[in-house]
Amino acid sequence: MARDGDAAHAALVAFRAACHEAAARTPGVTFYELTEAAGPTAYHSAAMSERRLRHRVVCRPRGGLVAFAAPPPFPGSARLHFREPPRWAEAFTLKGLRVLDAGTLAKPLSAVDLGALEGVDEADRAAARRWRPGTLGELLFNWWERPGSQAARAGRQGR
Repeated sequence: MARDGDAAHAALVAFRAACHEAAARTPGVTFYELTEAAGPTAYHSAAMSERRLRHRVVCRPRGGLVAFAAPPPFPGSARLHFREPPRWAEAFTLKGLRVLDAGTLAKPLSAVDLGALEGVDEADRAAARRWRPGTLGELLFNWWERPGSQAARAGRQGR
């Protein structure tokens, strides 16, 4: 279990460093804030912009997977509308993270071999059976409670 926690912490450190690196090395790119994964949200989120185009950059702690999305339609929204990575996404790859493109994230879950994807475990497969996400992006960057998590156990105790 400690190894999962260490890997998740390493992904957060790499994600934060990549956000700063992208802003420092790319003219017009600004890094505003980083929100760590907490509660039912399964990903870290960074607010960044490139001139007039705003980005929500998300990082799945397990597996170090990164995706780019449009900013939320309203504050607190967990809905992600994935977009293609910008030219400065290389900063994330250089920090050891894996950047996913919008086409990969839009793949129907039925067309994806979950066993071959790093960072996807049995708890994710159980969550997919329960919540029935339609796409790979919805599975990887979700906002539901993972089976076996403290929040999920607390919810079952209250029933």
